[in-house]
Amino acid sequence: MSDIAGKKIVITGAGRGIGREMALRACADGAIVALIEIDPNTLSKTLSDIHEKGGKAYGYQLDLGDEQAVKATFKKIAQDVGEIDVLVNNAMVHEAEALHETSLESWNNSLKITLTGAFLCIKEVLPMFMNRKRGNIINIGTVNAKGMFGSDAYSVAKAGVHQLTRSVAVRYGEYGVRCNTVVPGTIATEAWIERAKSNPQVFDDLKPWYPMGRVGTPKDITEMVLFLVSDRSEWISGAELVVDGGLLAGYTPMFNTIEGRKP
Repeated sequence: MSDIAGKKIVITGAGRGIGREMALRACADGAIVALIEIDPNTLSKTLSDIHEKGGKAYGYQLDLGDEQAVKATFKKIAQDVGEIDVLVNNAMVHEAEALHETSLESWNNSLKITLTGAFLCIKEVLPMFMNRKRGNIINIGTVNAKGMFGSDAYSVAKAGVHQLTRSVAVRYGEYGVRCNTVVPGTIATEAWIERAKSNPQVFDDLKPWYPMGRVGTPKDITEMVLFLVSDRSEWISGAELVVDGGLLAGYTPMFNTIEGRKP
C-alpha cells in the first residue's frame, strides 16, 4: 500500500500543469483529493481522468481572490471529504511583463491569486490543524524568489509565499503543523505556451543553464510533493526544498567561461 493512501489532500490550481500531475498521482496512490481550480474546463478534464482510473477526487471551481468564496469552498470540502491532512498551495498567476510595463491591475492580480490566495487557504485550515495537533502545508515556490529570472510581479508574489512558509512553520510548529516550500526551476507546462510562441526553442535555449542538461517536468515536482505529503518527511518543516536540476547551485555558462570549457 502507498504511504499516502487514505490521506485527504487539497490542491489549488489543480486543473493543469504541476497541479494536475500532483492530483493524478496522489489519487493513483490512494489519496482522496479536493481539486481547486478557476477554469471549469481543465477542472472537469482532470476530474474525469482521475475518476476514469478509479481515483477518488472532488472538484471545486474557485477564484482564490474571493475571501467569502474561499470560506464557502473549504466548508464544502469539509462536508464532502472530512478533515483534511494536507494543503498544497500551487495556484498562481504568471505575468511576464517587465516592471515598468506592469499595470497596477496586473500587479494586484498576481499578488491576489499567488500570495493572498495561499494565505486565505492556510487561514481556513489552521484552526482545524491546531485543534487536531497535526497538519501539513506545502507551498509551491520558485527559483524566481531566489534570484532575478524575469516575471517581476510573479517573482515578488512567490517570494512572499516563501516567507509565508517560514512564518507558518515557526508560529504553528508547537501545534504539530508543518509547512514547507518546494522550489521548482523551469518546468515545461502549459504556462509556457505564450512564451513558446515568441520562441519555440525556449526549452532548448534554457538547457545550457541547467547543470543536468534539461528543464523540469511536472513529474519532477510531484515526486517531491508526494514525499512531503508522506509521513517520511514528518520532521521537515520551514524548509525550501529546491528541485531545479542544479540551477541555483551555479550558472553553467559562467562556470564554463571561467574554466575555459566548451559547452
